[in-house]
Amino acid sequence: MKTITKIFMMLAAAAALFSCQKEVKPNIIDMEHHYKMVYMLGGATGRWDSADPLPMKATDDPDVFEYELDLVRNAENKLVKFSVSVNTWDKTDFLVPAEVEEGKSYSFLKEGVNELCVTSVKKDGEGKLKDHFFGIPKGQSGRYLLRVNPVKLTLEAKKLSPLEDEEVLEWVEGTVYMVGDATPAGWQIASPAPMVRNGNIHTYEGVLKVGEMKLPTEFDWHKPTYMPEVNGTVINEQGVASNKVVLMPEGEPDNKWKVEKEGKYRVTLDTEAMTINVEWLGE
Repeated sequence: MKTITKIFMMLAAAAALFSCQKEVKPNIIDMEHHYKMVYMLGGATGRWDSADPLPMKATDDPDVFEYELDLVRNAENKLVKFSVSVNTWDKTDFLVPAEVEEGKSYSFLKEGVNELCVTSVKKDGEGKLKDHFFGIPKGQSGRYLLRVNPVKLTLEAKKLSPLEDEEVLEWVEGTVYMVGDATPAGWQIASPAPMVRNGNIHTYEGVLKVGEMKLPTEFDWHKPTYMPEVNGTVINEQGVASNKVVLMPEGEPDNKWKVEKEGKYRVTLDTEAMTINVEWLGE
């Protein structure tokens, strides 16, 4: 009797398993979903506002959009990214590189297929939007044909003809840079003005305009930056109001020196003593 009961239970289990397997459905891709258009943003397009992007061109394939444009390497290298709607930045789905270069906000575009990912405030959360772009490696500037498939999340790139790179200021480890409307670089963090380094002494001799400045160590607002201990520390013909300097690892708080009189100055930063001296050299 025990044997018969055991056999019956095994048969019942097998029947249940077979029933469950019959209910399993394969993953189905919804081929009916197509995007009406894909748009472009970035330095190469001249468009930065997601509410006013540059539309690509539709092709015979309803899931592929293409565009020819010049991609020329520059200091910032934020040349192009994509979106699938026209809306404010916080309500737009962006198509960006699946991965970026270490410490950068761009991925080097390669000929052939590049992987994309979707990012949006709704998907990733407040403050976590991936503001990433495709850039161009040194020596690879040119006119490209770009083909985007927003369903497969791919970007196919084909170089049609070469172009010369822009002259780019290369980052040098250990160098301190100047940025701000008081400096020759303005607020261009991607191409700040380098100081002259001699060990731990960094100097600049030249014109400072009326305005503000601070001293980053990399081409990034959120990397270590030398700044005054007190925001708005004055620089004028008498020199600098306080020679104390602090190094902020992430660039915050955003303290800056305030130049009150335009003229020629000699600025000397000692990164060991953490001091700055400013000498007025005249008009």
